[in-house]
Amino acid sequence: MIRFLVFGDLHLEDCTDGLERLHAILRHAREEKVDFIVSLGDLCFPTEDYSPVMDALKNCGIPVHHTIGNHDVQEWDIAHSLKFLGKDRPYEAFEMGDYKFIILDTCYWKSEQGEFHFPNRERVPSLYPVVPEEQLSWLDAQLSDGKKYVIFSHMSLVNPFARRGIANKEDVQRLFAGRDVRLCMNGHDHGSDLKQIGGVPYYTVSSASQFCWWSVTPEKMEVKNLFYKDPLHVIVELGEDEIRIHGMESAFVGLTPEDVGVHDYRWNGVDVHPCAKSCVLRRE
Repeated sequence: MIRFLVFGDLHLEDCTDGLERLHAILRHAREEKVDFIVSLGDLCFPTEDYSPVMDALKNCGIPVHHTIGNHDVQEWDIAHSLKFLGKDRPYEAFEMGDYKFIILDTCYWKSEQGEFHFPNRERVPSLYPVVPEEQLSWLDAQLSDGKKYVIFSHMSLVNPFARRGIANKEDVQRLFAGRDVRLCMNGHDHGSDLKQIGGVPYYTVSSASQFCWWSVTPEKMEVKNLFYKDPLHVIVELGEDEIRIHGMESAFVGLTPEDVGVHDYRWNGVDVHPCAKSCVLRRE
């Protein structure tokens, strides 16, 4: 059985105890003897100030695979962020047993001039986020060797909420038809979600630190981070006929969604209760 830990959206630049949260996640990974760890992006700003984060990951004794998040390239070119994360390329694949694990980079925008990686410093009117044509062709080739596949991305491949999931989600989903895609996992939305589309489960992993609420009016933009008590993450077990996702429960520290008017605990198309949901996924 393959077992791995997944976390995302630590946002250490917003989280005063972010490094302690990361160490707690890594301790749990070692206790559970997972085969590898996947970060779903938005780990921290790629600057020297946050080098202790990368030191902790590099020295944890477990392979760590990074996904590019939009905050990882908010003000930095992709080459800079790749160097910080120790990655050779923004999207990649690795294999274990009869599984192939595919890490996508969804941080692209598309304008009349073509497809470009974040950031969009000039604020060019564009469609975003997208998986560009070159990466779609690469993904198609990666899905052509008859293996079982698990897909990781920062943005959701299915969330229909405005500009949260990728804009060309149907293009990606078409590539999955007839392929043995067992699971897709994403971060970005700071909440939990599970959808089944075309026999493929799409699981959104909640943030390791907070629910990020914002309000935009002509006068101002207001942002509030509602922090969780515990660093949310999940452990995934890949069985022959089922996948078990072991989540965790936590609580808000300070502000709650009710305090910002989110009484139904739904925001940007996901559930923002302070938890990472557990579930069992069985093949149809």
